[in-house]
Amino acid sequence: MSAAAPQGTLAAADPGRSGPGPGSPGPGAGSGARPGTGSGGGTGTGPLARTGAVSFLLVLTGSALAFGTTLLAGNLLGAEGTGTLFQITAFFAIAVTVCTAGADTGLVRFLSAARARGRTGDGPALLRMALLPVAAGSACAALALWLAAPRLQQWWGLEAEASIRIAAPFVICGAVMTVLFGALRGSRQVVRFATLQNLVLPLLRMAGLGAVIFLGAATELLTAAWVLPVLLICVLAALSLRRTLTPEPASTASAASAASAASGPTSAPTPLPAPARHPSLRPRAPKWREFWSFSGARGISAGIEVLLEWAGVLAVAVLLGPAAAGVFGVVNRCIRLGTMLDHTARIVSGPTLSEALAVGDTRAADKLFSSVTRLLILGAWPLYLVFIVFSAPVLGFFGDGFDDGASAFAVIAAAMLLVVSAGGVQSVLLMSGRSRWQLLNKAAALATAVVLYVTLIPVLGLTGAVLAWAAGALVDVGLAAFQVRRFLGIGTRLRTMALPAGLAFAVFGLGGWAVRLAAGPTLAGLLILLAAGGAAYLALLVLLRRPLGLAGILRKPSRVQQ
Repeated sequence: MSAAAPQGTLAAADPGRSGPGPGSPGPGAGSGARPGTGSGGGTGTGPLARTGAVSFLLVLTGSALAFGTTLLAGNLLGAEGTGTLFQITAFFAIAVTVCTAGADTGLVRFLSAARARGRTGDGPALLRMALLPVAAGSACAALALWLAAPRLQQWWGLEAEASIRIAAPFVICGAVMTVLFGALRGSRQVVRFATLQNLVLPLLRMAGLGAVIFLGAATELLTAAWVLPVLLICVLAALSLRRTLTPEPASTASAASAASAASGPTSAPTPLPAPARHPSLRPRAPKWREFWSFSGARGISAGIEVLLEWAGVLAVAVLLGPAAAGVFGVVNRCIRLGTMLDHTARIVSGPTLSEALAVGDTRAADKLFSSVTRLLILGAWPLYLVFIVFSAPVLGFFGDGFDDGASAFAVIAAAMLLVVSAGGVQSVLLMSGRSRWQLLNKAAALATAVVLYVTLIPVLGLTGAVLAWAAGALVDVGLAAFQVRRFLGIGTRLRTMALPAGLAFAVFGLGGWAVRLAAGPTLAGLLILLAAGGAAYLALLVLLRRPLGLAGILRKPSRVQQ
């Protein structure tokens, strides 16, 4: 793509209308037109959805690679070895998330808001504001982990001193990489970000872990294979940002503006209405205190969020042993295949949500939220329904002993149907600046999950673990959905959910149980459902594309710059 249409842009011109894309004032901006609507009153969700589709394909690829890595580990390491691998993964993920301190989300919000207010030159200052504290803090954390490795080994219960010391320096790389990813997202380089995070990084990890497993699978080598690719991705992200955030010389910018005016509308983002006509949007550079007040609260909630994700693996490892932790970790990875769609929605819609909310355009934000909710249900419900109906055959792919978690797998998949139906409420909270609300929600969810882990795992085993996990997830999303609906006026409506949910349930729920009754809970039945159900579902999506709101995705662009 050319500079006029950078990869991952969310502001490409909508081929279905003549007005500019989202984030543009449109011809009627001076007369009170809502930002981001253009003269025609559209929302520009077509190009946003197409960017989302590309990002989703990349996230799907990354999830497939992660799934393949788990398959490789499960079949070659067994349940116990897989449990050890997941504990290493959990340790590194928690350390990196804590050290990032929410600066990545802060960059998404503040870069998007700066662009909405016409302050496109704030990027380098914002990046320094985020990077310097994160680099310093993660360096201190890495040193502390190095020195504390012997004590951590005693607490962990594994021969992990060498692994901790191998991983410690890469915590710095992981935290810096995450901040750079946030800058890419805030700069609308969504496809570049998704390529690095969801294609290159998991591909390198899969190749490294595969080589290590065949060489002997020592814990130290597994750790090295997991953390080494982070350094390369960090360098690639920095190179991508160097050009993106470098301010253009005035002469170049003037020439570009003149060329743009001569050639008509382009796919490049256009600033929102001038601050003179919108007193609340007077240009003002964000201050350190303002940035870190938001990001710090988000950092704590992100740390709680990653603890929610991995606490179950660690709790099962302590209470039931590494083999059970391996089974639970595989269930966790499978469920993460469904949450990849929510992850994509956050990546793609976050900057646009921030721009709309920054100028008080709640109507546009609500419309985008409804579109995202439909896509989440259409994409995630089929997967979770397959997990419910054919839980044992799915886990059987990972090797002997993993199908012991089939009933637990079905329970958490059912809970995730409710979670995904709430829509992108977490993104709305963050992009509206309510990071402290999210922090309180995550704290309540973690407290619920931890209490139930300790209470239920000794009694119910893996089923108790997933019940605790489900309770924490439902508390989190329930509180967020209430807050977004009650205080921001944005929320899921029954009419938004009815058609996509009914369609998915009819094909993969009712249809899945019909296949199971005919073929049994077998691999053959699973394959029949995936083939026949998948074909029927795709046909129905095309047939019902207009009432489902998919016409903007499937419409052919009138012009694509290469």
